[in-house]
Amino acid sequence: MSRSNAAKKARRTKRLNARNDSWLPADVHADVQGVARIADEIIPRGWIFDDAHSGEDFVTWYYPPSGVEVDDESVESVTRLWLTDPEEPHVLLVGSAEDGASIGLTVEELFARLDEIESHRIGDPFPAADSEDVTNGDRG
Repeated sequence: MSRSNAAKKARRTKRLNARNDSWLPADVHADVQGVARIADEIIPRGWIFDDAHSGEDFVTWYYPPSGVEVDDESVESVTRLWLTDPEEPHVLLVGSAEDGASIGLTVEELFARLDEIESHRIGDPFPAADSEDVTNGDRG
């Protein structure tokens, strides 16, 4: 490749990289980075993105090792993590009632409690949470 072509390629690459970083509004870019931070931590641990239950306003993952078959569809059959705000993840543990409470955490609390969350199985007592940490189970 000639020097001129190499310089053109370098300028184009620089331009594309700048565009890729700035084509999203700053708040959306921050949200994407926040979601990616959580995904980068949980996906290697076995969590799976749930495309069927994710939507425009929230994303959700589930933890397959916690899954059970339940006859009652109002009981959560798998532990879920969902986000409407990447700074405030929510966890719905396997065995929770459909209208049950989720556990609201900070990202740091989520990362610190992942072992506890992942080890929870149906029939286990629910982990203690401060009253401010428990929110209504609706998503959005």
